[in-house]
Amino acid sequence: MRPFALALAAGAMLAGLAPTAFAQAPASDAADVRCLMVLQAVGNDPKQRDAAARGVYYYLGRLSARGPVARLEASMLAEGRKMNAPAAVQAELSRCGAELNQRTGELQAINQRLQKQFAPPAKGAPPAKK
Repeated sequence: MRPFALALAAGAMLAGLAPTAFAQAPASDAADVRCLMVLQAVGNDPKQRDAAARGVYYYLGRLSARGPVARLEASMLAEGRKMNAPAAVQAELSRCGAELNQRTGELQAINQRLQKQFAPPAKGAPPAKK
């Protein structure tokens, strides 16, 4: 429970930096909108629904961090017109999937480091030096 509390506290501190430290160019909206749209379509497959939903929320979170969600309608319309071929949709799905896998791996690595840092000492082991 302690690692979770620390991660939550770190997230709260970083949230105050979001407008300046994590700001992204509006051009990235188009790429994230394409991911959002492709993953929504993949979510129509019952076998892929849960994984696609996680991706949808990831990209929706990125987009909403940059401004109101209502602005996305025009972007979705414009990007949908560009992705009118199966090859274009597949390319976007591959790109978005690779990005999601990379972020998942990064988070797993962080969690592993935190678990090692906050793991209780083994029985009989000398106390850790501080």
